[in-house]
Amino acid sequence: MEELKTKAADKNVIEKTNIAVPKKAAVVKANEEPLVKNVIDQIKEAQIKLGYVKESMRFYYPLTSINAMLETSFESIEEFLNKIKAGKIFKSTVIGELLFNRHQDRIEVSVSAEGVEYVHKNIPAPSFLEELINLFMYKHNASIEEICQLFEKYSNKYVCEKMPEGEDFDYVIYFLDKNIDEYYYCIKNEMEHTIYHRFIKKDYEQLLQ
Repeated sequence: MEELKTKAADKNVIEKTNIAVPKKAAVVKANEEPLVKNVIDQIKEAQIKLGYVKESMRFYYPLTSINAMLETSFESIEEFLNKIKAGKIFKSTVIGELLFNRHQDRIEVSVSAEGVEYVHKNIPAPSFLEELINLFMYKHNASIEEICQLFEKYSNKYVCEKMPEGEDFDYVIYFLDKNIDEYYYCIKNEMEHTIYHRFIKKDYEQLLQ
């Protein structure tokens, strides 16, 4: 009888040790740097255009852009936000903690006033971007030839192509040397007013699809 009790007790221990334990939420693994750099670039672009004010700033990204920069494959904004909250990324970047929320069909990225101040004090304005913004600000009807001349000033290794018919822009211009500037500049002239919008490569490719 004693032996039977011992075996029963052992079986009870085994059964207890096999109780399922809830798994911890998977922590997202992502390369923070491209998104942080993109946010810094946007802050600096705004500061060149509008001047510096010490206040928080918000930027809005489609999920495809976030996936491209983080090298992730989130299928929904909710999945992204849940994984961000479960992990400990973007908590201590050079511009402080980045906050993420949903804004309609986009992801809102918030930067504190201190982060904006950091960019103002520590990130120099790229000379190419300064000249480009000045060209558009002071010559409202800048021609594609004048824009190309500015690109040529920094490198003759750049591409200027007419956009496919039906697209929202007329031309795309970009440097082959991404150390000069990594963005794809899409140009449009409408009612004698020239504008530009710049995209990371993945977003530009998405634009053409």
